[in-house]
Parts: sequence; C-alpha cells; structure tokens
Amino acid sequence: MTTTRSRFVRWGTAAVAAALTSALLAAPASASTAPPLTFGIYPGGYAGGGSTDGKPDDPAKIRAAIATLQGHQSQFLIRDYIDCATSFPDPEFADLGPGRRLDLVITYNGENPADWAACVRQKVLLYGPFAATISVTLEANIQQTPDPGTISALVNGVIAAKKRATTLGYRWLGIGFDEVAFGYFPATAFWQALASTGGPEFARSVDYVGIDTYPDVPFPGVPTGPIDLAAFIGTALDTVRNQEMPIAGLGASVPIRVSENGWATSATRTPAQQQQALSTEIDAINADRAQYNVLSYELFALRDDVTGSANIFDQFGIMTDDYTPKPMFWTYRDLVSTVGRP
Repeated sequence: MTTTRSRFVRWGTAAVAAALTSALLAAPASASTAPPLTFGIYPGGYAGGGSTDGKPDDPAKIRAAIATLQGHQSQFLIRDYIDCATSFPDPEFADLGPGRRLDLVITYNGENPADWAACVRQKVLLYGPFAATISVTLEANIQQTPDPGTISALVNGVIAAKKRATTLGYRWLGIGFDEVAFGYFPATAFWQALASTGGPEFARSVDYVGIDTYPDVPFPGVPTGPIDLAAFIGTALDTVRNQEMPIAGLGASVPIRVSENGWATSATRTPAQQQQALSTEIDAINADRAQYNVLSYELFALRDDVTGSANIFDQFGIMTDDYTPKPMFWTYRDLVSTVGRP
C-alpha cells in the first residue's frame, strides 16, 4: 500500500544469512516441477491511508511471531521500506534470524536524478548482502496518468541498481519494482511509459515484477461488493503476465513476485472472514504459480496498526495491535509449513 506516514524502519533491519540460491530467480517450470512458493511478511502494522498515531512496534514480539510463522522453513522473506533519507541500523548489529532475507523497497520522494541514482547505488551496496530482492520505487502505477519524473526514477533506478549489484558480484540479489495489480484491467499507459523510457536496457535489468494485490480494497477500477477472490487473483496474474509485461519486453522467464497481499478486518469484516479470504487468495496464487512463473508470496501485514479503528487501513494485520493472533495467523503458519519452499 502506498504511504502517507512512513512505514520505513519501524521495527528492525537486515541480518547476515546464507546467500540465496539461483533457484529463487529460476525460469518458469511445468506444473510438475514448479518450485514451491517462498513465503514472507511485512512485519509492521502501518498501511498507506491509515492513521498517523498507530501503536509502536515491539521488536521482541515481532521476532517471536516471525519465528512461529517461519517454523522449520529455511527461507523466509521480510519486507520493509526505506527511502533516501533513512537507514536501518548498522547491519552487523541486526538480527533478523536464520534463513530470513530482506525484500527491501527503496521509495522515491522526488529526488533529483543524480541524488536518486547515488541513493540507489548506496542502498544496494549496504543491504544487498542481506537481501533477496530490492524493489525500486513503490506502486508507481497508482497514478491515473503516469508521472514522467516517477517513471524516469523507476527506470533509471532499476538500471542503476542492477549495474551496482552486478559490479559488486551480488549474484543472488534480484532487482525489480512493484505495481498495484488492479486485476480487471491492465495499466497500459504505465507500461508503455516504462517501455518508451527504458527500452532494452531496462528490460535486461529487471529480474522480477512485484505485484501488490488487494482484491476488495477500493482502488480505481476495482469492483465494489462481493467478488470471486480466486478469479480475481487469476485475472490479476494473467493481466500482469500477458498484457502488461510484454509491453516492456519482459518475457515469461522474468518472474512475478506477490509482494503484498492483504485483507483488512473491521467492525463489519470479521477475523474469520479474513481467514477465509486470504486462504482462498493464497491457494489461488499457489495453484497458478507454474502457469505465471510466480516465485514468492508476502502477506501484508503482521499486525494491526490500530485494532478497532474506524479506518479499514489500520487493520490489515493477522494479529491485533498487541500481537494477539487472529485465526489467519495460525492458518498462515500452516500454509508456510505445508506448501512453502523448504
């Protein structure tokens, strides 16, 4: 979700872990050989559009909750957000835990081109050793009309990040970007702008496309009222793979990552409904992973920012704001264990 209050560095940071294998960036596989999804989560609570006075994070409770979700799986992604003005604590003092790798988003805030490129290179240098992926900009397609400055920042940031990762020998590090997957229609103008601005060099630099999907959140063009969640997921993946990515020259070998997927509770949306909705969506993604070359899934979010708030954007968590598990917490733990990448 896009942000109005920073969701940067609200809980913790990066840690040294074993380098990811090249299989994380593998080409698409047949249904019989498609690798299991790598799972992960955003460990904070704040979502764009939410309140500005959410409860502070509790690092100890976050670590305990993530350990429970990860279980015995050797790989688990931790999604977090940073901008050019902020940094995590020094990596040598960080403690994500064994097998956990960052999915780091570098957000763009209107920096001039030279400063932006320098920022991206510096973040790749600093956090590349601890990350599986680095996403450049966040949900740039949310604007109805593509902004040339944002498009340029995305294209040039991806190219700069990929060059830096290659120079440093970070072969495990995937460089990409995220978009909102609206589901029922392609963001054609956005992708055409990427293609015309970036060309072949941009296409060569993109290791993956991340999608942020919230089927019943009121984005432009998303139907209101009850929808078939599994059908929405299938349509979203098909739209990204077959209608959007080819515009910019990104073929079937470029993976999709589900970078954010969430379902908020509220006074009229129960935790049991959240459990049913997210289970349906994850099952659909898992079933379609071979067809659309989907490598990973990350849930948004670990906890509510403000449980009981009238603002739906405060309650995406699978735990309450005091880290009490909702039913989906245990369901997600079980899905990670049974269908996730070992």
